[in-house]
Parts: sequence; C-alpha cells; structure tokens
Amino acid sequence: MRASSRLLGGTMIVLVTIVGGLAVLVSLEPPAPRAMAQSELPAGPSPVVSAEGRIESISGDRDLGATAVGSLTYVAAEGERVSEGEIIAEIDNRDLKAQLTAAEARVKIRERELERLNNGAREQVRREAAAAVAEADAALRLAQVVLQRKDQLARSGDASKEALDYARSSYETSVAHKEVLAERLALLLAPPRPEDVAIAEANLAVARADAEALKAAIEKTRLRSPVDGVLLRRFKALGETVTTLPPTLIATVGDTSHLRVRAEVDEADVGKVQVGQRAWVTADAFPGQRFKGTVSQVGQRVGRKEIRTDTPTEKVDTRVLEVLIQLDGSIPLPVGLRVDAFFEAPKPVNTASNDQAR
Repeated sequence: MRASSRLLGGTMIVLVTIVGGLAVLVSLEPPAPRAMAQSELPAGPSPVVSAEGRIESISGDRDLGATAVGSLTYVAAEGERVSEGEIIAEIDNRDLKAQLTAAEARVKIRERELERLNNGAREQVRREAAAAVAEADAALRLAQVVLQRKDQLARSGDASKEALDYARSSYETSVAHKEVLAERLALLLAPPRPEDVAIAEANLAVARADAEALKAAIEKTRLRSPVDGVLLRRFKALGETVTTLPPTLIATVGDTSHLRVRAEVDEADVGKVQVGQRAWVTADAFPGQRFKGTVSQVGQRVGRKEIRTDTPTEKVDTRVLEVLIQLDGSIPLPVGLRVDAFFEAPKPVNTASNDQAR
C-alpha cells in the first residue's frame, strides 16, 4: 500500500512538471498581432465604411520613362525638389547638338540668300551700272556726231568710203554697248522674279524644318518634371543605358505639398461613399493617430483589388471602387504607406427646408 502511494505521488509530480513545462512554452510564444481597436483611437464619429488604401501625392505619382535610347548623362538626386518643366534626367545627345549647330548655320545661309534676293544689288553696284550707261550714252553721241561728219565729207569727196564705213561701225558698236549696259542696269533695278523668291523661301523652310526636327530629337533626350514637387524615387543612375522598347522607367515625381489616399471600397459599400464626405485614415506606423480628410473623387468603374495586405485571410478576388481622400493640411506621411480608411456617415439632407425653399 505504501509502495502504491509512493508510485501515485511520483506520477503526480511528473504530470505537474509536464503541465508546468507546457505553460512555460506557451508563455514563450510571441503574441499574435492585434488590430487596433476603435476604443484606442481618439474619440470621433463611428465610421459607416472602412477600406484599405495607400498614401500618394496630391498630383498622383508620375512615372517618367525614357523617350530615347542611350546612356544617362544627368539624373537628379532622389528627394530633390523640382519645378514644373525642370530637367530631371538627360540622355547623351552630343551628336544631335552638333547636327543642330550645322542646321542652324544652314538656316542663316538661306535667310541671307532670300534677303539678298529681295534687296537686290548693292547701291554701289547700281551706281556703277548707271555710270556705265551714262558713259556708253556719251560714247554713242560722239560716234553719232563722227558718223554725221564722215557722211557729209564722203558726199563732198573729202572722206573715203572706208572712213565712212569705220564711223558707221563705231556708231553701231556704241549703240549695242549702250543697250547691253542699259539692260544690266534695268536688271539690277528690277524686283526679283516670283519663281526665284519661291525657290529661296522653300530652301529656307527646309533648313528651318531640319533644325526644328533636331531640336525635337534633343528634347526627347530630356525628361522634364510635369509638376512642382519632389523626385520620389530614382530607378536609374548616371551612365546607365536606357531604351524605349519598352520604355525604361527612370524616375517618379509627385507634388507632396499635400497628400491624398487612394482607397479601395468594396463594391457592396460604394453606395455609402460620396464626394465631400468626411473621412480619416490610420496607419500602423502611427498608432493612436487619425489623419482627417475629405472625399475628393469617387471612381466610375469597379475593378480588381490592387492593394494587398498579405494577410492569410485576405480576399484577393474582391471587386472594389477607387476613392480619393484629400487629407487636411500638410501631413508628414511617406508616399506609398499603406493605411486604413474610415468614412463618416454623410450629413443628412434637411428635406423640410428644401420643401420650404420650393
């Protein structure tokens, strides 16, 4: 009997030890993650709808891809503030710049050609031509006088027929010389022919088009910020090669002076959300805080869920509607942060006052 009692006591001790050990093991297990209860948040109205969302810049995140092939010769630093139209990245374009210099020189040549055609000859050339005509006219008058004298002398027998023929030849030569010089002067004084002007203008237009095409090609090597904001992320570094098929993503910019939340509301709750409705968001990184805002836009098309929490119980085949919430003031939250959005009940419409107004 005493042996049985001793055996029973030993068994109890072993059981107690095993149970105690299990209790210690259980106590060493890490606590399961716990969602923040509404009671832990600052007091406020109860939400009618909740949804998952992400923080983004007020302008939306703008991804900038390469529009030319080559190596990067400049990329702005991540986090750098940029202005709208400012160059944030540039692809090697030295060959295009050299071609542009030559094209601009050709434009200047064509411009001078057209200008010279419209202006005609220089004033000095015109004066020289007019003087030559006057000189030829004087020589013609002298030749005419000599011819008349020789003709009279030949008739009286005081001049030979050869002398008369020589005087007549000199006169005719003077007439022809004056006509040539007069035509040259008239050509210098006349306006340019329309067909010559058209050809010169066409040559100028072609030269300018070539220069503009090169400017456009150079502009394609430059990525400019579409908004005033911050370079949120840089995907490529100086010297890396980029291409256009498909376009290489180089940087993302956005206006972070204000933030908004892109929330995904379950299709069963879309009727409870409207523009102007007040809302707030919470984030695990900022426990116990609410960031208030207003619904600024409600999507028009229900689609697939894009925001993932990676929890085992998450439904990935849920149909959702995108809703934008503009947050109040300037809130220092990182772009891309996942948040939970809560929508307050919309204010009831005072039908009585509306009926009185009618």
